[in-house]
Amino acid sequence: MQLNIKIERVCYPPETDKEATWFILATDQGTAKGAMPWRPKQGDKLILDGEWSMYQGKREFKFKSAMIDVPVHPKDQLHFVAARTVGMGPALEAMIWQQAGENWKTIKAGEVKGLTPRVHAEMLLQIESLETDAEMAKSVAFLMGKGCTQNMAMAAYTLWKADTMGIVIDNPYRLADLPNYGFNHVDGEIRKAFGIGDDDERRIKSAVIYALRRLTDTGSTITDWESLLRQAMGMLGGRADLITNCTKALFESGDLKGFKASGSIALAADYRDELAVWEFVNGGDE
Repeated sequence: MQLNIKIERVCYPPETDKEATWFILATDQGTAKGAMPWRPKQGDKLILDGEWSMYQGKREFKFKSAMIDVPVHPKDQLHFVAARTVGMGPALEAMIWQQAGENWKTIKAGEVKGLTPRVHAEMLLQIESLETDAEMAKSVAFLMGKGCTQNMAMAAYTLWKADTMGIVIDNPYRLADLPNYGFNHVDGEIRKAFGIGDDDERRIKSAVIYALRRLTDTGSTITDWESLLRQAMGMLGGRADLITNCTKALFESGDLKGFKASGSIALAADYRDELAVWEFVNGGDE
């Protein structure tokens, strides 16, 4: 079920924990607990997807995903900003709407009694936050409409921010680079929703990179061409010629690194990391 809530405070973890992905929230609907890929703020309105349960005799909402509930109408947006702006109460909110109406975002300090430079500066910060939240909601809704789960869509926005839609439209397989996701998460309804066919170059290249990662996830950063070809063919149901051509293109673009002497292949990023370590160690010995 979905629950619309307003956050009164973030109970856990402390704000100093910048890597937090699991939260306990005090809300206007009671306690809510669950995972989300960004830290919410006091006053945020969220749409939570989960179920009510009992914990130590108290009712709480356990959610699996969360999304910003962004108001659309200008008057609702003003109320959203006013509720989060220190020093802006209902009376000042009403005067701003009466003075400027739907153009309330353009109002300047001093144009309404009580809208001091300090309050106006805080209001501008909250407007910026509102617009960021609106961009987030737009991106998440777009990706969910293409088959992404809400958590996947939020993970994408957390990583790419305002560039999310452009990045994914250009190459939906970039979603496979997100933490906790991979090729198989994209190579189904998502890629079909974006019109990517079986032989699309983006699909083949993503499969090659994912196959290489699987072959090297036990510790070694290199593999041989035959193993990589077999792994990719198993994922794609054949297509040896396409895999070969796309692998060549990945060498040319610098995504892969080849070693002629041993016939080995590595991800260029892994090669650069190992080279940097070697240079550091070698330099330290001088």
